[in-house]
Amino acid sequence: MIAVLKRHPAVWITISVISPLILAAIVLYGRHWVPTLDMVMTEFRVRDVGGPDTPLIGLPGRIGNFPDQGSHPGPWIFYLVAPFYRLAGSTPWGMQLASVAINTACVATIVYLGQRRYGLRGAVVFAAMAAVAVRGYGLNVLTHPWNPYFGVLLWMLALVATWFVLAGDPWMAIIVVVATNLAAQSHVPYLPSAIALNALVLGSLGWRVLLARSQHAAGPSRPMLTMLAIGGVLWLPPIAQQLGDEPGNIVRLIRHFATDQPEQPIGLRAALQLVSQHFDVAAMIKNLVTDDQAFLQRASQAGSFSLVGGAVLAVWGIAAAWSIRRRHRDLVALHAVTATMLFVGWISISRIFGKVWFYLTLWMSSAVLLAVLGIVWTIWIVVGEHRAERGAGLPSERTVVLSAAAVGCAVTVFSLTSVIGLQEPDHVRAEGVRAVVPSVVAALEQHKGTATGKQGTYIVFWQESVFPGAQGFGLLGELERRGYHVGVDATWRVPATPKRVFAPGDWDSEIHLVSGSYIDEWRTRDGEGYVEVVTYDGRTDAERVRFTDLAARVDKRLIEVGRDDLIPIVDLNILGASLVPGLPDDIVDDLGEMLDLGEPVAVFIAPSGAFLDGIARRIATEQKVSQD
Repeated sequence: MIAVLKRHPAVWITISVISPLILAAIVLYGRHWVPTLDMVMTEFRVRDVGGPDTPLIGLPGRIGNFPDQGSHPGPWIFYLVAPFYRLAGSTPWGMQLASVAINTACVATIVYLGQRRYGLRGAVVFAAMAAVAVRGYGLNVLTHPWNPYFGVLLWMLALVATWFVLAGDPWMAIIVVVATNLAAQSHVPYLPSAIALNALVLGSLGWRVLLARSQHAAGPSRPMLTMLAIGGVLWLPPIAQQLGDEPGNIVRLIRHFATDQPEQPIGLRAALQLVSQHFDVAAMIKNLVTDDQAFLQRASQAGSFSLVGGAVLAVWGIAAAWSIRRRHRDLVALHAVTATMLFVGWISISRIFGKVWFYLTLWMSSAVLLAVLGIVWTIWIVVGEHRAERGAGLPSERTVVLSAAAVGCAVTVFSLTSVIGLQEPDHVRAEGVRAVVPSVVAALEQHKGTATGKQGTYIVFWQESVFPGAQGFGLLGELERRGYHVGVDATWRVPATPKRVFAPGDWDSEIHLVSGSYIDEWRTRDGEGYVEVVTYDGRTDAERVRFTDLAARVDKRLIEVGRDDLIPIVDLNILGASLVPGLPDDIVDDLGEMLDLGEPVAVFIAPSGAFLDGIARRIATEQKVSQD
């Protein structure tokens, strides 16, 4: 083992960088995590891999109109997660293990590429950059099997590989096409930049092929053809879905982003402000010390232009111009990749409409790291040349290695300490589902109400006041995990997949998860087959008081700003109220805290037809109110 480490320094360097990820996976192994909302939707699709319902497209997104919304482009992340999921006994931890494995592979490849091109110096510098990325994104992100997070280190790897293609290593095109397409298929915001990077690589290789032919020499035609072939294979599932469905997911994506945008995009000015916030290196360094999700902090700072970020962009422009004037091949290639990301990313961000969620621009952080690397490298060369002119000698490789190692070790130590506070995804709502599942299973097995154990067929409905569907989908996933024949109404055919949709009359009993003010409404129902199974409130007394105070303050402020019409919505859908455009920041912040605190959750077993009866009751109540 010692001999291997001496011969391959990239091995032990990689181990040091990924040590926080490995420790995080071990810590999470001991948790009984219950996936909710997007996480359980991911688990549904991972469960289906290899069977007749193998997914052909990605996770549903805010694309098109509910209930026929579109999905993110492709399913390959589900395919990659599935082996780890099976290896872990088809438990949710298997998806977290897959996240760690994918990100570990990205770090290992980045370090290897650095060593391959620049030797020990490259391995240490690239490891330091990867360590900053691990700290910047944070262990909660890198262990979280959510589609916007799967691509963050894949994207960093893609940028490095694109850089090396432009610098003269054509076979790196394989890494480019794989990494960019995995990221873009998982989360559509990567797609415009992925197209740009692949076009840049293909253009570079094509130019070299033409140049070689004019000189009757061999060009990089094989890497280019291999890249095209791999890209074609990666897109076979989405194309198959498009050909087999009407209108098909690819058409839905095109319509949504090109012709049927529901709102006005934020525009170039707002996009430039957000880019400048990403490049605020001073704030980023501060966040790296105090917060294990510094990149998420920068991605959420929309609305103002950062002077520090603007200055960093200006310095990067000067460094790029210097490298072009000096014809420094590797630096020119690095700056070309950064420039492509900045321009295409700026245009892409400008087309965002609606709320600018932090996860929509996480990929920009990798471009920032490359830009900073280019700036530091340029300064290093300039300083070295001035030292040489004075006879002081060039800075040694040892200095480079020690400096980069110091940075890498420091941020890795910070990452290791953040394991202490590591939480499973959406832990508040996950805890609510975890708490009620044993009682629900016991009620089903004891044939409470209309339940008949595992011989029965159950449809799961939900009415949630905090985050609609989050805990309902979680309960559906947990009951399916335990072997119950459960499904949903056709309304949820996209998020739950058509496989889990029951036609009217195809179920024996109904399971209703309700929260907040819906609980009291359900308790007024009586009759044969209605059973309240369990009620759970995980908040402390202080948190309940805090929630009540926040709710009262929100109601008061809504009246003050002339939006008292939203008060009933807050009672029934806190998330929906928080997304209403134009609300003052203090109201949105209070609603956000209410979302974090949550509300009580209850589960009822009801006879078939209870859901439709509830809809009829609500319509009758609304009609009575309107008449009064």
